[in-house]
Amino acid sequence: MTAETDPFILTLEQTDSTNTYVREHFDELPDLALVRAKFQTAGRGRLGRKWLSPPGVNFCGTFCFKNVADGFHAGMLCGIALMRTVAELLPGVPFYLKWPNDLYFEKSKAAGLLGEGILRQGKIAGIAMGIGLNVNTTQEELAGTGQSAVSLRMIANQEFNVDFVAKLLAKQLNVCYIMYSDSVPELFPEWRSCNKLIGKTIAVTDACGARFEGFFRDVTPQGEMILEYEEQGVPLQKIFNCCDVSVDKSSL
Repeated sequence: MTAETDPFILTLEQTDSTNTYVREHFDELPDLALVRAKFQTAGRGRLGRKWLSPPGVNFCGTFCFKNVADGFHAGMLCGIALMRTVAELLPGVPFYLKWPNDLYFEKSKAAGLLGEGILRQGKIAGIAMGIGLNVNTTQEELAGTGQSAVSLRMIANQEFNVDFVAKLLAKQLNVCYIMYSDSVPELFPEWRSCNKLIGKTIAVTDACGARFEGFFRDVTPQGEMILEYEEQGVPLQKIFNCCDVSVDKSSL
């Protein structure tokens, strides 16, 4: 891939899920293809959560990765590309990445990522990395999501061209992908610096429902969270590669 490569974007009027589409058409799609839909009938997030969006209002799409080492690197690339995209659209607005896979503004979620492995002969052949970005949803529409959410429109008090947002995101990801192909370590510090919760007090719920409260010490080169906490007065450290994170809002 060269810097002059134009991003491949396939726009669907409607589909159940762009992640599902990429998984089903993985072999015929080019590397780093973006499949986006104006409307998803069964959009989803992590842990089986639904991701609902009015037709044509927001960005929902999936990138097809065929040459990344793992899901973390695919998520790292998409996270950086998201940050660069919103920085270009809304200069000076302090977005940040909320580990492991969300884009936040202040205390509200603006976007989420969902990565799914593509299996071939029992091995991971690629990653389908879905992104849902709230672009033009209103405060009233987001009020029914059950969580604190925000859109670009709400922040900037103006509407955005979703097609332009999709092209800009694909362009930024292509740039990141070129850097990744040349040197993985070059991108990691940028991704780490976008994770504002490092150094903050947080609560973590793991896949078994166990809850831990502690200090987000750092992330490993593999993207894992290092959490420091106490149990019966004994200082402990635990590594998480995926979990639900809630924030002590006073620490923000």
